Amino acid sequence: MRQLHNIEMVIINAVQGVELFSPLGILIFTIGIVFTVGLPVVMIKYGKKDSDL
Repeated sequence: MRQLHNIEMVIINAVQGVELFSPLGILIFTIGIVFTVGLPVVMIKYGKKDSDL
């Protein structure tokens, strides 16, 4: 098998994904939870008020 170049190794590692319990994995997971749960809650709580009533 031939020697892989650095860019090929980066692509292979990127395709394999991120370990969940690594610092990067925890950061990605936390950002996902904040946007999935936090953003809708903020939109419901502080959304546009209906001024026509």
